[in-house]
Amino acid sequence: MKFKFLSGIIVFSVLFMTTSCEEEDNYYPKPRGFLRMDFPEREFVTFDEGCPFSFEVPKYFTVEKKDSNCNADIYIERFNASMFLTYIPVDTNLMMNIEYSRKLVYDHSIKADAIEELVIADSDHRRYGLKYNIKGDAASLYQFYLTDSTDHFLRGALYFNSAPNYDSLKPSLDYVVEDIDHLIETVRWKEDSSNNEPN
Repeated sequence: MKFKFLSGIIVFSVLFMTTSCEEEDNYYPKPRGFLRMDFPEREFVTFDEGCPFSFEVPKYFTVEKKDSNCNADIYIERFNASMFLTYIPVDTNLMMNIEYSRKLVYDHSIKADAIEELVIADSDHRRYGLKYNIKGDAASLYQFYLTDSTDHFLRGALYFNSAPNYDSLKPSLDYVVEDIDHLIETVRWKEDSSNNEPN
């Protein structure tokens, strides 16, 4: 009787251990994931609101001119982001504007892992400046300035309206930056109004 009882316990224990091992072998932890983004199709329109410059933006950007100085806010509702454009006519303050733009970028270095500078040099359309890719959990992840070096200075700063998390924002950031780069590439300066040459 004792033998039957012990053999029953042993058989039950072996069955229990083998079935529980199989369940552990089939367990795979899910990788950490982020929301899947559906990116809009790109269709561009020209922004030309009586300012000394024009550029192309995708239709999902909403450009609102703030004042007669042609400062503007660009709302990118699809990605919960905003870009702020500042326009300054150049007189003797070009270097001051460049240095101030640089300071505003490097104010983010406290939270940034790296700041990558990319030179803009297009003599055909008189567009010179820098683009800044700010990597890490900074408030602004992309900024730029453009100038023709004589009359115009345009600066832009992109902000996502959410807690900074570079890894989760990266897919959206990459998509939006392509469209901001298109904006930069299509900036066209207008001739000084005192000059009677056509635009």
